[in-house]
Amino acid sequence: MSFSLTHPAGTATQAEVAASAWPATAAAADAELARLTELLAEAGVTALPAAGVLAVPGLAAGPGDTAGIRVRTTSNPPHALYVIAAGRITPHAGAGSAFAHLRPLIEAAARPCDGCGAEAYEPCNPFCLPDPSND
Repeated sequence: MSFSLTHPAGTATQAEVAASAWPATAAAADAELARLTELLAEAGVTALPAAGVLAVPGLAAGPGDTAGIRVRTTSNPPHALYVIAAGRITPHAGAGSAFAHLRPLIEAAARPCDGCGAEAYEPCNPFCLPDPSND
């Protein structure tokens, strides 16, 4: 016996709901990237926007990270904001999600480092080992 799945008229399927959470076009992803730039500016973080990419050199993924954070979009599906930090790529459906992902890094940057003595908003030394008691 086979069963067919039906959905009441006017309701979205699970796949349609999941697909609608992501930007539908490259332009929509670029708009989310612009919104992320605004959110970062409101948080006092300098971001350098360019076509399809946002560089956030003042944030580090952790001690010793000197590359900073990048956020990219793509011109091909799946459209998303891809946060690139410490060799990891994390996709986000929108600016709010990407900002929530970056918030702990923003908060960490606002504190001086006890490991190497770097001041707030200054990058740690490349071989910094922060004091584990301060986590």
